[in-house]
Amino acid sequence: MRILVAGGGVSGLATAVALGARGHHVLVLEQRPVFTEGGAGIRLAPRDFRLLDRLGVGDAVRERSLAIGEFRTMDGATGKPVGTIPLPGAHADGRAAHATAHRLDVHEPLLDACWELDAVQLCPDSRVVGHAEHGESVVAALADGRSVTGDALVLTGAARSVVRHDARWADDVPPERAAVYHTVIPMESVAEHWQDGPATSWVGPGWHLSHYPLPDARYLSLSATRHHHTGADLDGARVDLEHVLAAFPEIGYAARNVLTMGHTWRARTLPARTAASRRTRGRVALVTESAEPPRPLEASGLQHALADALGLAASWDASAGESLRGLADHDTRRPDSAPDATVRARCGAGRQGCRNGA
Repeated sequence: MRILVAGGGVSGLATAVALGARGHHVLVLEQRPVFTEGGAGIRLAPRDFRLLDRLGVGDAVRERSLAIGEFRTMDGATGKPVGTIPLPGAHADGRAAHATAHRLDVHEPLLDACWELDAVQLCPDSRVVGHAEHGESVVAALADGRSVTGDALVLTGAARSVVRHDARWADDVPPERAAVYHTVIPMESVAEHWQDGPATSWVGPGWHLSHYPLPDARYLSLSATRHHHTGADLDGARVDLEHVLAAFPEIGYAARNVLTMGHTWRARTLPARTAASRRTRGRVALVTESAEPPRPLEASGLQHALADALGLAASWDASAGESLRGLADHDTRRPDSAPDATVRARCGAGRQGCRNGA
């Protein structure tokens, strides 16, 4: 089976590893000239590590992460502490249970795993701008005029925008969206009492802030989430501090001071996932962490992408090679129902590239 994966970020590579380790021929179509990730930070919880273990990259991510032992919640309006939750710093075997990392610390081990799989081809400079289904195949149209044919198309990360204005998906657009603003701050610009502090969330009505130190101890990751966003879609746009402050007019003085530590921000809009949300249409499937914004106590939306990728692979295993049957199973399978079997990568010696007309 030949599967096209649009997007070479964390969710796209996780999908490629999950499918490629099972012997499916996967083409990862990435719009950028290189496969990389931004410097954003993520928080990793035990479930994230279990999912990464099933993809065969858990230990590599642990080696690059910073263990954390405490999660603190603050009242975003008054600035007063609400409570502190101690987190187990490690499992009985000494491996990290809760940690922080750069997105690149997850992306690069997944990229290495893709290189080691003969079934996976990595195709840079291949931005998917549209698709069409023809009988038992789907054709992805690329921005440079090329087209690529496969048995199914998986849209991940920002590639989800390919179906944003597609009438076939219009009835599945969630009514609510969240706006997430993120920045990474040099530690010398961070107030001293936050430099060695625990992972912290400031919670207000309809919003929350989260910040935590990153593994190299030179940066603090800071994000602000507006739960009910009513403005325009934000697709990784760069915004300034004034834009961010305007999105949180009711924020308390202490939490506002935390926000003002950041100056250069990235913003994105995340549609909320509902129980009725469709994840497949015909030969097209969605696998993306932006399917549901993280709540304050969750580590990150990453686990939704990892669970979706593994669930999709399990659906194809159960389909006996029938693409539409596998996609239909993925549409009904919730991420939490993905089986626990660890993905054992069958590594090859050659590194695959993608040529024009692949």
